Amino acid sequence: MSHGTALTQKARYRSHCTGIGHQASLQQLTADSQQPVPDADRDQSRLEAVVFERLGGTIDYCAHPAGVAHVRPSADHLAVAVDPKVGPNHRLPEHCLQSLLPTQYTGTDEEVEGPGGIVGVRLRGVDAAGLHLGLAGTNAHVTLTGPTAKQWRSILAEHRTLCRNEDLEPLWDAPELARPELAYLAKDPTWWEERADTAWVASGLLRRIALFHTVTKPFCVRYWQHGLGWKFELRYERGVPVDHDAVIEHLTHPKWGMALLVKRDSCACKPCDCDGGAERSCWFTLDPKGNRGEVTIHFRQTRAGYDVSDVYGRLVAAGAEAAWLERALPAHHGRLGEPPAA
Repeated sequence: MSHGTALTQKARYRSHCTGIGHQASLQQLTADSQQPVPDADRDQSRLEAVVFERLGGTIDYCAHPAGVAHVRPSADHLAVAVDPKVGPNHRLPEHCLQSLLPTQYTGTDEEVEGPGGIVGVRLRGVDAAGLHLGLAGTNAHVTLTGPTAKQWRSILAEHRTLCRNEDLEPLWDAPELARPELAYLAKDPTWWEERADTAWVASGLLRRIALFHTVTKPFCVRYWQHGLGWKFELRYERGVPVDHDAVIEHLTHPKWGMALLVKRDSCACKPCDCDGGAERSCWFTLDPKGNRGEVTIHFRQTRAGYDVSDVYGRLVAAGAEAAWLERALPAHHGRLGEPPAA
């Protein structure tokens, strides 16, 4: 295999995983030894894992599956381009800050278990590149992109006002872990250590999140934490190729994928309509080679005649492009027509 061919293959893999165009990916891969999607170290993985957990793009429909347009991974940094909206009425960047930035309740109306948001997450600043997040006591660095610097500052100011009105003390500006955070971690240090040990799984998934709109076309992606592992549900319109093999092959690529062993639990893919139009389900388990943190992926294809008109409308309202809708919901796109111009 020639150098050019190998580089092209790596660029294609990076493009599929990250959502960055092929040419841009090719330019970024200047060294033959460079990994197309590099692994993060332990601290970087910990931060990326909580960002993955709290992004919020799976609580409603977004322009891109999971609410992420693209990511830019490097060994010591990850930039995550979040969609503007989650569903027709809520803004995803605001949800991200509310879910990630830690706070301590100072009122007297109720008792709380511990800090809100994510313990240890820190705001490192806002500039033209985006909103920068860190992890107390580490060099971990994640940048949320999408809004302009002016928009991020406005979102942050609104969040500070919300905290003040709700008797929430911001902890995200403290350089080190605050006392409430330390007390919360001390309650179950074993659990937090186990989470740190398995954070590489969530980090690797986030660094490859664009797979769910590049090599496959589900109209809906949901994921949630299950113990120390993750469960995914991908839903497809009847007749749209599920392409689960392509997803699994990218995630477990022998050179550039994650250290996961794949098991096909069950597969109901059929080339005919001999099941009477029933819903079809395929299940896969990705096992981190005997360690904890397995990933289960459920691929669901709707039954014949299933009405996703409401889903289509919510995707349009969330800003999904017509080209995506035509691929993910072709039957409804053809029947309902292209979304009106903004």
